[in-house]
Amino acid sequence: MSKVRDYSILIVFLLVIYPFDLIAQNGRLPDQSNIKKNGFTDKIAEKEKNEVSRPVLVIMPRAIDMGTISSGEAVSESFTFKNVGSGIMGWSTSGPEGWRISGNERISGTIEDRADYLRIDIHVTSSDKLLSDEKSKASPYQVIMILEAGKEKLVCKKTLSMGSYKEAIKITSIGGNRTIYVNFKIVSAVELPQINLNPARMDMGFLLQGKTISKKIMLTNKGRETLKWNVTVQKYKRSDNPAIFKKSRYISFINEAVRGGGTYSVPVHLKETIELNGKWAEINGYPSSMGTGSFLNIRFNGTGIILCFINYPDKGNLTAYVDERQINENISSAEQKKNGEMLIAEGLADGSHLLTIVDKEGRLDIEGIKILGRDVARGPQGWVSVFPVSGTTTLETDYINIHLNTSQLSPGIYGDNIIFSSNGGEETVEIFVEVIADKATKSIDIYRYAKGLDYLFTANPQEETKKLSQNEYVKEGIAFRLFVPDTPGTTNFYRWYNPQKMDHFYHYDGRGGGKKLQGYVFEGSIGNIATSRMTNTRELYRWYNPVSGQYFYTTDSHGETVAKKGYKFDGIAGYVK
Repeated sequence: MSKVRDYSILIVFLLVIYPFDLIAQNGRLPDQSNIKKNGFTDKIAEKEKNEVSRPVLVIMPRAIDMGTISSGEAVSESFTFKNVGSGIMGWSTSGPEGWRISGNERISGTIEDRADYLRIDIHVTSSDKLLSDEKSKASPYQVIMILEAGKEKLVCKKTLSMGSYKEAIKITSIGGNRTIYVNFKIVSAVELPQINLNPARMDMGFLLQGKTISKKIMLTNKGRETLKWNVTVQKYKRSDNPAIFKKSRYISFINEAVRGGGTYSVPVHLKETIELNGKWAEINGYPSSMGTGSFLNIRFNGTGIILCFINYPDKGNLTAYVDERQINENISSAEQKKNGEMLIAEGLADGSHLLTIVDKEGRLDIEGIKILGRDVARGPQGWVSVFPVSGTTTLETDYINIHLNTSQLSPGIYGDNIIFSSNGGEETVEIFVEVIADKATKSIDIYRYAKGLDYLFTANPQEETKKLSQNEYVKEGIAFRLFVPDTPGTTNFYRWYNPQKMDHFYHYDGRGGGKKLQGYVFEGSIGNIATSRMTNTRELYRWYNPVSGQYFYTTDSHGETVAKKGYKFDGIAGYVK
């Protein structure tokens, strides 16, 4: 019993003493479960710290579709490289697998804080002149892929046929190796939709203040796939100054009167501007030289001049002279067979100049000129309207109506841009018009007097009473109306008389427009005639009798009765009211 009592006393003593001791040490003793847990967490944190501290390469996007490419075309896109880790990361690539490398074998870059960019350019050129569609499908194309980053460039080449391609480009870096993909499709040029506009620029001529005018743009598709297009008038920007829209005035050389005739002649309103020498054919109303030393003189008033082509010369051997001083030789480019412009001269003294273009060989189709140094303003919002504004075109021809309203315009030269957007390219058609003052409506009655086959036109029969009575002229009434002097868009209409032939001759060129005036006496101007079609004007036709050498003028396109008397049509003398 004494032993049991002793053990009981011992147990009670331990229960009383040790709990306080354990409580006292609780803050100092480690928790074994926490030791295991904290050790695992520290390892994760250490691992994450190591991952963040090293570079990590991210490329966006991982694949790019460059679309369809045909011979002679080029496309470009860019990949973005970023380092989402830390530190400095270098990268490099040897380009797409299986391609021939020209020049440097690799291209590389370095990324730290900012992104890097890898630009991809793809150029496709035909290795052979294609003779047919069947041949084009099997013919190889020389494809050049240029990789560019910063100042470094990698040129890769490969011969491919028509078809779809997916090229892999491996990127090596300490931030991880990546593979990016470039997709593209090579097609024949004849398959792709391609927008074609005629005219490429529009010269609306002269327009009376407050009047309207409409012209058409012909839209065709040079490809086989359906062309989807829409058209708008270029929108204003807040920074635009409509008072100085352009600093050049376009003048078209088209002559509607000879369209389809095969032989070009200068339109009446450009007789004082253009002089042609050599062989010049007519293509859709425009002049086309046949080489062999053909040349043209262009008189203009401004600070420079741009020549607008329909087609550049096949062989390209043009020489330009300004004021008889040679300024350029071989100025054409045989590879540019499309609508284009060629700057001939700029920075000239503001005034009158003479441009001479000599075409020694090759074909040269000219659309017109742009005269630099002429202020062209932009009309108010809504002064140009277009219809239709969208459509689809496969094989047919669509016509886009361009309508100008000058009701809010003061006299001056105005212009605007018509923007054509399509899946076959984007084109801009510039339009120009010169608005003239209301005083152009003031006209002068021109009376016709006849004596045999001699016809005298005068605005002042009272002042010429003596001449009319002495020569027994017979009054036939008002033949037409001319404009008052200084009317914009008009010029003097001069009269000459040959007493031996008993014939009167009329022309707006004070030198006779190329006619030999031997035996003719100059009698001055009888009024002003329009040199291009204006609102409410009509043609004044000239007829010539090759036997008697006499001339006849009338607004009747059939020549009244003189056609039965041996007279031949001799062109348009101008435009009258």
